[in-house]
Amino acid sequence: MNLSAKNLGFGALILITLILAFSPVDDIKVEKVTTDDLIHQLHNQSNYIEAEEVAHMIIDKDPSFQVIDIRSLEDYKKYHIPGSFSIPIESLFSTEASDIMDMEKTIVLASNGNTKAGQAWLLMRSHGYEDLFVLHGGMNHWVNVFSNPKKPKDGAFDDELFTFQFRKSAGPVMMGTNNVVETSDDQIDKPKPIKRKRKKAKKKVDEGC
Repeated sequence: MNLSAKNLGFGALILITLILAFSPVDDIKVEKVTTDDLIHQLHNQSNYIEAEEVAHMIIDKDPSFQVIDIRSLEDYKKYHIPGSFSIPIESLFSTEASDIMDMEKTIVLASNGNTKAGQAWLLMRSHGYEDLFVLHGGMNHWVNVFSNPKKPKDGAFDDELFTFQFRKSAGPVMMGTNNVVETSDDQIDKPKPIKRKRKKAKKKVDEGC
């Protein structure tokens, strides 16, 4: 385990301890999550979901997930993921938030980067939310890959080419220049379906909070 992983685990342990110490016992479903489980998920990054998977769900009009934008309302109004809900991080446990978030659905937390969304993930997991993920790289990464996707170099593997083509084709929808409701699947060029599964991130992506 490298130094950054140790620091992350130690920091997570302190945060979780504070959450358990100052939260009402009746409000926390502690039997659903353990400190070791949370730290393990943080270390192997299994709490991340990639931008392409979220984009696929939006295009497919998948009803089984929600994107919760935890940035300020002002930032949300400037730009947000199509169909996402604005719940600033300080309001995550308000009555209004509980009316919006459905614990039976997959919830994706989006911030500018990974840091604040990771903090929100810890808080919500400690309060019983199970099917919960952080948008890897946040809104900064989302805007980067869908507004200006980087073309792979010559000789790139097929999956890199397919990912690039999907990002380029889905970009107008994901950036709000084309309405997803009015866009049929055949209007988005997907030369080959991308197998959507959550996997360990190959590299750290964090371009803000």
